[in-house]
Amino acid sequence: MPQHRYDLDVWKLLFEVLREGAISRVAIRNGMDRAQLSRIIAGLEEEVGRPLLSRSGRRITPTQFALEAQASLEPLLKQFEDRLGKLARNQDSLLGSIRLGCMPGFMQHEIVPMLVDFLKICPEVSFDVTVDHASAGYMKGDCDVMLYYGPVRKKWLVEHWVTRSLFVACASPEYLSERGFPKKPADLSSHSGILFTGDCREHPAILQLGRDEVSYRFKSEIRFNNILSAKAAAIAGAGIILDLPAHHCFADIVKGDLVPVLDGWHVPNLENYIGTTTEAAGLKRVRTFVDWYIERRRQIEGEQNQRLQKDYHVLIS
Repeated sequence: MPQHRYDLDVWKLLFEVLREGAISRVAIRNGMDRAQLSRIIAGLEEEVGRPLLSRSGRRITPTQFALEAQASLEPLLKQFEDRLGKLARNQDSLLGSIRLGCMPGFMQHEIVPMLVDFLKICPEVSFDVTVDHASAGYMKGDCDVMLYYGPVRKKWLVEHWVTRSLFVACASPEYLSERGFPKKPADLSSHSGILFTGDCREHPAILQLGRDEVSYRFKSEIRFNNILSAKAAAIAGAGIILDLPAHHCFADIVKGDLVPVLDGWHVPNLENYIGTTTEAAGLKRVRTFVDWYIERRRQIEGEQNQRLQKDYHVLIS
């Protein structure tokens, strides 16, 4: 059953008739015949339970109820149209919020400084940040932009490859001076291992060098579900960590707090992605941030990887 009283266009037609004082001209202007428009208004009268027009032949006059409805509702219709237009214009405006999802360690050390830099360029943008140890926690449709290992290939997701994630096997110089320097996976059986067990990625029990793959085992292990805690344990001399992301250990390697080990053997690489919901992908502020992030992230990691390879002989694959 038609619900004319909830249809904004029906009320707009009525108010147009009230201003025009005639049904025919309004009908022609809106691509319908007089009888069709009369039926629409009659249906509205039936639903509100009050007459809206007094008819005397072709001459019509508004009822008092119609005039009161016009005075009360027409400003609301104008306000609705203005706000709807503003929302549409915001699609092509930087002004507005971006809901950003990321893993906590990556957010704290890498993304927060980048957000500060981005907001200097685009101060109109604001961010609502969500962090979760598992990317599934912020990839439920509640975030506009998400940072994760991928691809995940969801229909509602627009994915952009950013960089290849480099993992560095390393330990503190104090640990290595006491326990020795492992050069190949078999050497790990006499060492203590620091294992990251977080839900953000898989943790394969293999090491790679070129096309070669081998399994490994540690003499003893300590496990952390937080990557920053695992790194802190490595710096403190607790053992060897095999899968510390380069962005988390670059500064520590440069300072001498961590030393790369295993002569190029590494855990399998992963791919870094930035994704947006299909809806958010149309927003100018989201497109601007995604493009800027990809370029800046590739620059940062490219410079880090180049120095790790040149000065610390870390194999980049």
